[in-house]
Amino acid sequence: MTTQRKSNRASILFRATHQDAESICAGMVTESEFNLTGNRIEFSISSGNISDIRARWNSLMRGIIASEQALKAIRDSR
Repeated sequence: MTTQRKSNRASILFRATHQDAESICAGMVTESEFNLTGNRIEFSISSGNISDIRARWNSLMRGIIASEQALKAIRDSR
């Protein structure tokens, strides 16, 4: 296995399914590129260095969590 350096180019592909996938993606438009097929989401992020991709990954995860919490609050209020 090759040792990664902070200056190495990196990319992440994250796949998930969600009952409200379209709504999750709507909240992520500014965070990353994505493909939506039914309830399946595929997010892709890339960067010129590992430190930046880590920050982008954290932003993506925080955005997904916030979107999920907002959807839950809406469902619970009905």
